[in-house]
Amino acid sequence: MTSRPFPADFFKRLRQKDPTLWKSGDKEHQKIIRHCLGWLDLPRSMAAGPIRSFAAEICAEKFTHAVVLGMGGSSLACEVFRNCFPQAPGHPRLEVLDTTHPDAVASLGSRIDLNSSLFIVSSKSGSTIEPNCFMNHFYSLILKARGKQAGKQFIAITDPGTSLEKLAHSLGFRKVFLNPSDVGGRFSVLSYFGLVPAALMGINIEQLLKRARRAQEETFSASGGQSMALKLGAVLGESAKQGQDKLTLMLSPALGSFGLWIEQLVAESTGKEGKGILPVFNEPPPHHYGADRFFVGLDSSPSRQPALAMKLKDVYDLGGQFFIWEAATAAAGFLLELNPFDQPDVQSAKDQTKLLLETLDKKGKLPRENADFRAGGLSAFADPQLMQNLKGVQWPLAKVLGAHLSRLAPGDYFALLAYVNPDENNHLLLEKILGLIRPLSAAAIRLDYGPRYLHSTGQFYKGGGSRGLFLELVESPQDIEPIPGQPFSFSTLCRAQAQGDFTAMIKAGRRILRLELGPSKTGSLQALANALTQLDIINA
Repeated sequence: MTSRPFPADFFKRLRQKDPTLWKSGDKEHQKIIRHCLGWLDLPRSMAAGPIRSFAAEICAEKFTHAVVLGMGGSSLACEVFRNCFPQAPGHPRLEVLDTTHPDAVASLGSRIDLNSSLFIVSSKSGSTIEPNCFMNHFYSLILKARGKQAGKQFIAITDPGTSLEKLAHSLGFRKVFLNPSDVGGRFSVLSYFGLVPAALMGINIEQLLKRARRAQEETFSASGGQSMALKLGAVLGESAKQGQDKLTLMLSPALGSFGLWIEQLVAESTGKEGKGILPVFNEPPPHHYGADRFFVGLDSSPSRQPALAMKLKDVYDLGGQFFIWEAATAAAGFLLELNPFDQPDVQSAKDQTKLLLETLDKKGKLPRENADFRAGGLSAFADPQLMQNLKGVQWPLAKVLGAHLSRLAPGDYFALLAYVNPDENNHLLLEKILGLIRPLSAAAIRLDYGPRYLHSTGQFYKGGGSRGLFLELVESPQDIEPIPGQPFSFSTLCRAQAQGDFTAMIKAGRRILRLELGPSKTGSLQALANALTQLDIINA
């Protein structure tokens, strides 16, 4: 039983888009909320026919790849589609670019046929720096080959009236999909942002919407008080209020990437005002779990308690799951007495990045930083508390890591923030490092790739309370050519985002250690792993 029970008419009022369900006495919040509830209509309002026709047109022209250029809500749903659903014969292969690391940008360009690829520029605001830079980069490449016909290989998905809409028309984009403006990014999976890429790779979006409508009807029916959305929302909200704020997702292997979408939805919606729910997934079973966990299983039965399990009939039931999790997140926000539709702390990292990009020298480089101290052979930057604990300019790497990790306490979590190319080799190295940290503590352990997390868990990290302990690892990739239309390269942009978020974390009072990996990234990661083997178990 909840300590703040849902009103009997909760879902009736939700269906009616009543903003007073949240922040009832705050007109500013209600104004924001009123313009963020369009997702409630999407299972019925989205017309699959025109999207399907467009996909057929692309297939008829023998496009081999459909490349989503986006961040956050514009990209994470596409990761679910391309990893959970089979690729349909005769349809372009779906690719997603959501990192500014220059090696990742170059890798994508090398594994696709540029002349037979369709680029999907996805941005709700139309002004998000990453997709705009991706677009400038690939448009310039296509322009050299096709001249004025380059626009035929591009489409845009954005809100009406954005700068992206205007630019797309001026460059002769093949198509511009104007999304309902009252749909927030992390609630947009059943809108054009999710459905267009899904249809292009051959997913039956009619069936996807049908399952979503079924969940919508169950949620809003007379027996909605027994709906899965209400049950999930209740346990999410109440568990968090009781200190079980680490939502531990037990997903079947086939659904692993669904956690990425849940992660953004839940963390960005609830991580504010010192509160929130942090999803954890793809986690090997630790030696023991802390008391701060709540378990939810999808096609996987959690062996731990407290827990909630859900089963999918087939992969198209994800259509229903999308709506269930969205409604449950809205309900959890009600119980936590916060606005689940804003993201007040996301802007801080963007502002710091912008300030850094305004300080470039004539060669488009950032000002040189002076490290706080040296950790082994690595330049290190740290929060004031860690600096006070160490009191020196040169320390063994194991000593620095030990001092940092010793601050983990019961109820805390640890996040490795990796500004590296998210390829398989790097992922294995980072998982090796996490594998050495997990036995040291019962704390939830997470891996986040930058800058992706800035549009996802970044809100929680800065707004959701001070229980996080962060290790930021920054690679120094080299690319010389600036992004077309910009005075900086992808390497400089990626570094500015890493430095900018570090500054935003410090300003938010977070416990964070940043290590520069230097010219030998692999060697530095191995040194990190070696140092961790020297540490004892942490009492957390």
